[in-house]
Amino acid sequence: MNSEDALMMLRSENYFESQKAAWELVGMGESAVPGLIKALDDPTPHVRYRAAWALGKIGDTRAVGALSRCLLGDDDRAVREWSAAALEAIGDPSAVPALVQAIRSDSAKDVRLRAAAALRGMRAEAALIDLLNDTDPMVRSMAITALARLKSREALPAATALLRDEDPEVRRRTAGFMGELAIDDIADLLAPLLGDEYLDVRVEAVKALGRIRTDRACDLVVSALGDENPEIRLCAVTTLGEMANPKALTPLIGVMLGEDLEEIRAWAAWSLGEINDPRAIEPLKRACSSDQCPEIVREKARASLREVYGLDL
Repeated sequence: MNSEDALMMLRSENYFESQKAAWELVGMGESAVPGLIKALDDPTPHVRYRAAWALGKIGDTRAVGALSRCLLGDDDRAVREWSAAALEAIGDPSAVPALVQAIRSDSAKDVRLRAAAALRGMRAEAALIDLLNDTDPMVRSMAITALARLKSREALPAATALLRDEDPEVRRRTAGFMGELAIDDIADLLAPLLGDEYLDVRVEAVKALGRIRTDRACDLVVSALGDENPEIRLCAVTTLGEMANPKALTPLIGVMLGEDLEEIRAWAAWSLGEINDPRAIEPLKRACSSDQCPEIVREKARASLREVYGLDL
């Protein structure tokens, strides 16, 4: 099959024939690029998005201009998405401005997300950092999430300002960014978010501190044990277990033997096992034998003693 035949088959209404033609064109490599670029102007959307897909697979930079135009101007959402994916696959920096514009202005969220993923895949950190100053909170959210995946330390100064962003989703995602960096000296940056009015922001701040794992981060997570919302307290209890910092031993014993909700007390018993400190053995035994501890708490305490300390009560 030559390229003209494959391009003709690309127009087939039969899914399998059209996809086979796209693979044939990919196999032809650079020789198929001019025809595929022309196919980006075909009146049929499935021809255009398969052409974009094939151009991404081939990876020829000659297609960057045409794919950028499709990304910004095609009236079909799938074509724009595949154009963004193809630009990422090609990886040419000249595509960055078009991808930035798509994030800022495309009418479809899926296309904006795909453009953000493309910038991440191309490691376009400078462009993503610039987007942190965009007036649209969705753009800021997408950019900080992409930078989190890249673990971009260069973005830290700009990201720090977003911890005070007016949009709660931006604050939540920025907390996640801080957790991905997990730099020892940034725990205090997250401290104000533990008092955020939005529950999801507080939850993400606790989880981020759990990934930082310093003594200061542990102290801040311990402070969340006093949050008025049980979801935050539960998150703090399990996070302290994951951190496995002995500083949490006494606070967790207090929760396990205290008067909080049964589920939270039970997970405190689990976390005491995760810390794996022999000083937890006697309090766990006390929980097992106490009438003041609900059965679910006693079960978790027995499990910690058995699985961590080798004691079967």
